[in-house]
Order: sequence, then structure tokens, then C-alpha cells
Amino acid sequence: MPSSAQTELIDRAAAALGQVTGAEVRPFSTMDFGREQNPKGRSVLVPVDAAEQLLDSVRKQLPPGTLAFVGLEEGPAGPHAELVVAEGSSQFDILRIAATDAINYGFSTEDLIRELQSWDAEYGIDIWQAATDTIQLRLRTLPTDLPAFAERVYKFCPDIVDQGVDDVRLLELAIAESHGLFLWWD
Repeated sequence: MPSSAQTELIDRAAAALGQVTGAEVRPFSTMDFGREQNPKGRSVLVPVDAAEQLLDSVRKQLPPGTLAFVGLEEGPAGPHAELVVAEGSSQFDILRIAATDAINYGFSTEDLIRELQSWDAEYGIDIWQAATDTIQLRLRTLPTDLPAFAERVYKFCPDIVDQGVDDVRLLELAIAESHGLFLWWD
């Protein structure tokens, strides 16, 4: 059971979420493709095309010890993105709140976190979206050896090439252009 300080903290984060978005805050976020509710998060539904910009605004209003991210997009609630706030000490708690994994490739949530922590140490990352089997992140610094990094990403997330850009060289170009990644494991 959360302490009164934890409850107050998440209530403050939820108030900021509601104020920025003008939406009614739900007392949960979702997991498992929207089929399960996580009472550790609070969320609102926003238009998909506004989610990233709203996220940036919400993050500026959050009290320390909380985090915000875009959760499920285009889920059971229709063509909306879920904007989530929760208690957390690092961006890697986003994956824990969203229960993100790549289980069909043998990666648990903690396996994903370990790999992303190494990327963060090397390049700096900003995880801004996470759901059941997806993660979107920004790279603060592009790797100096982009071909090697693209190979590393492909080994970690084969679907980004096999179901996405079709070629590791094209993945390298996409990373260079976007300074980010959209990872998913089907």
C-alpha cells in the first residue's frame, strides 16, 4: 500500500497531467496492449498527433520523483495515445510501469533496461514512449561508429529491420536522420 507521501506525489503529477492536457485523469495506466490496468500510473487519452508535444509540456510541470511518457497508442480506446505519469526515479522505470518486454525474443523488462542503460551511458537517451512491446527513444548524441551501432540495434531488435527498413544500412540512415529509434518486438 502506498504511503501518504507517495500518494501525494502521484496526485501532484496527475494534477499537472490534467492541467496541461485539459483531459480527465484516469486512476490507472494500461499494460498488456491495454487489457490490464496498472494502479501505479495515472493517464489521459490524447490525440496521437499531439502526444509527443503534450508530453514535453507535462514533463516540465512534474514534481521530482515522478516521470511521464506516452504509453499505448491506438489501443482499445481507439485512435488515441495514452499519456502517463507515475512515480519513478529514472527513465528506466517507464519500462517497468508499462511492463514492456520482448518475451518472444527472450528479453524480459529488466533485459531491455540493461541494454538501454548501456546506450544511455554511451550516447545519452530519452525514453519517451513505451508500451507492451514497443519503445521510442531519442539519442542525445549520435554514435561515432553508426554502422556498428545499427548492427547492435538490429541484434537487439531484429524487427526494426526484418519488418521495418529491410536493411541495416537503411537503419543507420534512419538513425542519423531522426536521432532516435522506434523499437518493437512482434
